[in-house]
Amino acid sequence: MNDEEGAREVVRRVKFAPLGMRGVCRFVRAARYSSMDRFAYFREANETLVVVQLEGVRGLSNLENIVKVEGIDVVFVGPYDLSQSLGVPGEIEHPEVEKKMKEIARKSLQRNIAVGTFVDTLENAMKWREAGVRYIAYSVDAGIFQDACRDLVQKLRA
Repeated sequence: MNDEEGAREVVRRVKFAPLGMRGVCRFVRAARYSSMDRFAYFREANETLVVVQLEGVRGLSNLENIVKVEGIDVVFVGPYDLSQSLGVPGEIEHPEVEKKMKEIARKSLQRNIAVGTFVDTLENAMKWREAGVRYIAYSVDAGIFQDACRDLVQKLRA
């Protein structure tokens, strides 16, 4: 998502009227295939968390307008994608990447919008938590399992 209109479209597609224009069908799993009271379903569905992911430098240039969009709960930034768009692919701890991520956090938090990011080390999780990030995606299941197995093997060998 790169601009204010994209952010508005996300909210429109996630929320039912009057907050948005999500397609109305109460015969879905979320509504227990119509066994749930339809009005309760629409009301509860409108409480869905709306997370928008900024896509690189273009999204950053529109950040001021994106965070003004009513209905956004979390602004998520992928550090790897951001590093790529800044010309330093994979260098998620590069000073320019961290500077931009802190800018995103500051501007989002000023608008009372939570900030999210992806981390793959406990150190980075703690660093971004201290910077105000509260929506943290940690690694992937295979990576967590691999780390646990490696640590176990190292301890057994010690």
